Amino acid sequence: MTEQTVRPNQVSDQSSGESSPPIVIEVPAPESNPVMERFWVAVRRIPRYIFLGTHLVRDDRVPKKVKATIAVGGAYVISPIDLVPGLIPVAGQLDDLVVLLVALRRALKACPPEVAEENLKRAGLTMEDFDTDLRAVKDTAIWLARKGMRATSRMAATGGRRLRQLFGNR
Repeated sequence: MTEQTVRPNQVSDQSSGESSPPIVIEVPAPESNPVMERFWVAVRRIPRYIFLGTHLVRDDRVPKKVKATIAVGGAYVISPIDLVPGLIPVAGQLDDLVVLLVALRRALKACPPEVAEENLKRAGLTMEDFDTDLRAVKDTAIWLARKGMRATSRMAATGGRRLRQLFGNR
């Protein structure tokens, strides 16, 4: 449990002139989910990935084919047409994040090593960040699929029981 202190407008007690003590509310800490925590770490790195992609495209030492790879990945990410609609929380962002990470990783591997290293350093990233974040996205997708299957199974079981109740007596 975590505590939050709520301080109402300091209401004075007319008789003693003292202000009321703060109200302490215990708020349960959210359940820790290591899979989602790793996913949110990857999401928080997105500005760095965008920074990296922008600088790779602007760098004259980067081959045109590499810049095209980044452009195609970037176009997919900003396009409203996706494999998984962006309206679906978390799942809708997974495919965009995968495309962004894969496009940038392929671009970096196709660049001269010194150019890739310089741009990674400038963005505050490493190649290990790509591997870690892609693993986090994969694990999140698996976690979401399992959670969805469990919810579907529970709904089907509940629906079956209700149907038996409705039609079982006939």
